[in-house]
Amino acid sequence: MIRLVIVLILLNCYPMIIIAKEIKYNHNSKTISEIQKEVDFTVLTPKRIPDDWTLDTKTAPWIMLHYMDSKDTKLMVAIYLRKGFRLFDDDFPHRQKVDINGNKGYFQEWEESGEVDENGDNITGGLLNWVQDGTSVEMNSSRLSKEQMLEIARSMN
Repeated sequence: MIRLVIVLILLNCYPMIIIAKEIKYNHNSKTISEIQKEVDFTVLTPKRIPDDWTLDTKTAPWIMLHYMDSKDTKLMVAIYLRKGFRLFDDDFPHRQKVDINGNKGYFQEWEESGEVDENGDNITGGLLNWVQDGTSVEMNSSRLSKEQMLEIARSMN
């Protein structure tokens, strides 16, 4: 019960995730449409992220989408994409199974979850893996809760 109350408090204190009107790219990043032309798999992107986040893209050795805070100083969530391969339960023996758009996913919170990092920020979140539409997705965050990560993951198409 206490954990539920804490999660509700965090969700109320954290800026609500809203549908982004336009992606704000930073660091001369390639656009999603440019990247899609270069790869032979679907480049999935989240549709529900805060409006003030910026996106830094990298394309080697796999597609990396780094969503940064409005000041472009903190990595909020990192999403890694590559051509899909099947995931097996045996590959993730200590992870919690989750559903992401009808696909089996695996979530593991960080060992340091609940601790404070060198910048004084609480460590939360973890690592999330799944395959969707032929694309392998790995998402990680130490700033977002599991619930916030799942909301972003479920908005990806």
